[in-house]
Formats: sequence, C-alpha cells, structure tokens
Amino acid sequence: MPETAKTRWMSRNRSTATLTRINRERHYTCYGFDGDMMAGLSGGGHLAYYKEHGISPVNYDIRDLQAHLDRRDSLYRGLGLPAVAFRGCDVLEVAPGSGQNSLYVAATMPTHYDLVEPNPTAIKDIKSQFANFELPHTAPVLWTTRLEEFEPQRRYDIVICENWLGDLPHELLLIRKLADLVRPGGVLAMTLTPLIGLLPNMMRKLLALRLVSRDMPFAEKAARLTEVFGPHLQTIQNMTRSHRDWVMDCLLNPHYLNIILPIDAVIAEIGSRAEVLATVPRFYIDWRWFKSLLASERRFNASFHASYIRNLHNFVDYRREFPARAAEENQTLDSICRDFRAAALSWLDVYNSAGGSDQVTAAEMIGRSIRRLGHQLGTIDPDLGVAFEELCDVWEKPDLDGESVAAMAHFKGLFGRETVYISLVIDGAAT
Repeated sequence: MPETAKTRWMSRNRSTATLTRINRERHYTCYGFDGDMMAGLSGGGHLAYYKEHGISPVNYDIRDLQAHLDRRDSLYRGLGLPAVAFRGCDVLEVAPGSGQNSLYVAATMPTHYDLVEPNPTAIKDIKSQFANFELPHTAPVLWTTRLEEFEPQRRYDIVICENWLGDLPHELLLIRKLADLVRPGGVLAMTLTPLIGLLPNMMRKLLALRLVSRDMPFAEKAARLTEVFGPHLQTIQNMTRSHRDWVMDCLLNPHYLNIILPIDAVIAEIGSRAEVLATVPRFYIDWRWFKSLLASERRFNASFHASYIRNLHNFVDYRREFPARAAEENQTLDSICRDFRAAALSWLDVYNSAGGSDQVTAAEMIGRSIRRLGHQLGTIDPDLGVAFEELCDVWEKPDLDGESVAAMAHFKGLFGRETVYISLVIDGAAT
C-alpha cells in the first residue's frame, strides 16, 4: 500500500492547556472575543454535551461504501468542487465528527489534509474509519483541538466546516476565522441553517422536552424519544443516520436551537471578502451575461440573496418545490418565523428555570405563532396549513402523550430543508 494510503496519525494537541495565557488572549482578541465570550468558550456548547455523554451522534450507515462516496461526490460537484478540485490542494476540515465524510476528500488525493476535531469520541471514530479505509488516499493529520486554539502554519485552498456553527456571536467570529484560513481565491465550503427550514424540528425538540422528565436517565430519554419519533423519521427517504443518533443530536442536545445560521448573518460577517459560488440544494439562478460581470457589476452575493428570499418558502418542506414568490411575501413569512423563534426561546428559558405559570404563557405564544405560520403556509399549499393545524392541536394538549405525537398523520412527514450547503470564494477579486 502506498505511503499516502497509510493512516499516519500525527495527532497534534494544541489544547488550551498547552497555550500560554498571553498567547491565548492575543489570539482571541484578534477575532473580537470579549471576556464573557472567552469564558463561554471553555468547553461549552455542543462539545460539552458530547463529552458529558461520551457520544458523537453523527455516524452514518456506510456499509455500501461506494454509495456513500457517490453521495459526497454529488454534494461537492453541486458546490463547484468536483474531485479534481481537491487533488494536489491543501485542505482543512473542521469538526469532521465521525470522519466518515472525510473519507471521500482523502480519496481525492489532496496534497495535505488537516482535520480539526476536539471530541474524544469522534477522535476514536476518525482513527477507526481511516484504519479500515482500504482505498488509496491521503492520510490526514488530526489536530485534537478546538478551532479557537487552532493555529496552523499554512493557509488552505479549501476549508470545509459543516453542520456546526450557528448565529451566536462567538460562532460568527469563528466563521471569520475560517475565512482567514483560506488562501486568496480559495473556497470555504460550509452549511447554512435557514430558520424556516429548521422550524419543524424546532417543534419536535419542544415536544420532546415535554415528553421526558428531567430526571430520566439519558439512555432512557434517547430510547423513549426514538420510539415516539420513529414514525416521523421513517417517512424520510435516503436517511443514513440512525434514529437514535438523530434523537441525541437534535432532540436531546440542549444547544440544538443555536444552530440557526441564515445567509444574512454570513454575508454580514464575511461578505466583503466572500462571493457565493454555489449551493446544494441549488436555487440560485443568475441570467446575467458574463461579459457584464465586472467590477461593481459582479454583485454575486446580491443576486444570490435575491434568489434566496424569493425561495425562502421552499425550505419548509423537503418533499415539495413551489414557484418563487415575491420578496415582500417571503419577508412577511420570515418575520413570522422570527416571532416563532423568539417564542420558542422564551418557552425554553422558562422550561429551564422550571417556571409554572410563565411556561403556560410561553406555550400559548408558541401556539399563536404556529397558527400564524399555518395560515401563511396554507396560502402556498393547503396541506402545509393542515399539518400546522394538527401540530398546534397536539401542542395545546395539557397532558401531552407520546402516542399522540407518534400518530400525527399530517405533520409527521414534514421535515424542512434545514441544511443548505454553500461554497464561497474568499478574497477572489484580489487574485
């Protein structure tokens, strides 16, 4: 087996403990982290949850390895990155989780491939995946540290980070850091999470919290919710993650509602130096003549954003495609979704503080938001209106039971396009 196909684990651990306090503070200050943010970064968020329970709930069924590699190839092709785009390049992947998705990139033979993953369980999974990967590949270098402390001596042609960052202030600053790690003219491939796309699962999250008691052991919670939401998940075609992993990562993860990341937030953070290349799913259409796309007339981000707003309603249900709508109509829809998010976070705050009457009031706010959404979406498709009406009826049950949730006839098949992959050219105009 050639050297490139051997898994040469050069695990680099530059954890906080190995950095001096001065260097650490200088590094964070560079990205605008204030004292409160730095305190919150000391093991919080998704990583703390994963480490607490010893999990990395992002494992996929890849018994058919070729099918798995085909899926990843299709994804990257859609992002303007066919296999040849990786070959001979320096590539960085942040938060690769189980490492299963990294197998594809490694097999494209980049010159150098760095993985940054601090979760101990995920680190074990990554090592196991590559130890058993028989196709010729570039062996990755695994850095067992967080992105916050990652200080490489190189910049990369392609940087990948999927299904991790949301729109919390310190995470937006990490998006800026990802962009800084890309060479001029290189590509940042990451994921967006439109609010309207996450909305169905946000409600599943809130329903789940009402169905399990706080003091129930974690394994029992996972088993109970896997049983209740199994009928919902069984409606999804081509799902490769186990129901149990999905439950642990979405319904039981206390930070799940923080993964919302609209395109507006990304453009506001790095838009002056990042231009949209492509998305999966593809909804961005630009009919302008290429000879007119120069200097101030390029406006790739503005053109993309206009398509995004006109198609915002298409993220609510992965099974359906609707004609584009007027921007004003979808801006109204987005405003209702934002009101729903505020109501959901208010309910969650009260739930976490075990507030009695306040929780009833917050629950009523959610009910009103659901009905408003149902009315708005019902004008697009009557079936959507019916699904949200059913959801509201179940939510408003004072004694909610798992059987009612499992038996939802209309809402159970409703899952949004909550993950939108996007590729951005960084500092391309300067090359």
